[in-house]
Formats: sequence, structure tokens, C-alpha cells
Amino acid sequence: MNDAILVTISHNPTGTVITVTGELDMDTCPALRQAITTAAATQAPLYLHLAGVPFMEVIALRLLLDLHRDFQQRAVLLDITGFQRQPTRLLTLTASRHLLRRARPAQAAPHPVSVQLRSPSSLAGARIAAVAPYRC
Repeated sequence: MNDAILVTISHNPTGTVITVTGELDMDTCPALRQAITTAAATQAPLYLHLAGVPFMEVIALRLLLDLHRDFQQRAVLLDITGFQRQPTRLLTLTASRHLLRRARPAQAAPHPVSVQLRSPSSLAGARIAAVAPYRC
């Protein structure tokens, strides 16, 4: 299909974030695999955001399943999010959607959570709320 993808890699204290833009097919999957392999050289959690991927071939599904298996064997968190309509349909048709679900441990959240605490005497009847930053 398309012979170019944009892969953005950023490192933060909670792990590595890889954002992908473009179609994932036979021509682009090797570049994505190389980027992920390079970024995943550490034991840090990896967050793979695919919101910019409108189309995904079966070879990309195989790549994601292989990555998922590899990360499970290494006991490292791999969180894949942002599936658009066609990739979601591919996952559904191949009955593999459930294979890529992964619970996100609280200590590995990709965004900081701020909690407003009050003194114990002021808590009578008060509600304490955790507020997460807005994400698209």
C-alpha cells in the first residue's frame, strides 16, 4: 500500500512511548519492527500508540502478536492502544483482539496521576478524587 510510516519514539520515567502514523503492511512492518526492537532494548514498559494507523494488513497483526509474546516472555509490559476502525475489524475477524489486551499496572501508568489530599480532620464528609490529565 504505502511505503512510508512515521514512528516517533519518546522516553519518559514510566517507559518508552512509540507513536505510529501510516499504514502497516508488508513494506512498512520491517521498519516498525526495527524501531520497536531498538526502543525495547531495556526492560522499561513500552506503550505502542496506533491511533495514526488507519490500515493494517495481517502481517502487522502477526508482528503485534509476536511482540506481545516476546514481551510476555521477558515479563515486560507492552501496552498497545489506539486501534482505528479497520485494524479493530481485523482483530475481531481473526479473533485475536483479546490476545493483545494487557492490564496496565498502576506503577506503570504512562501519565502521572495527581491526587489532592486533605488533612484527616477536614475529610469528614469530603470526597477525595484522583484526577488524570486529559488524553486524546
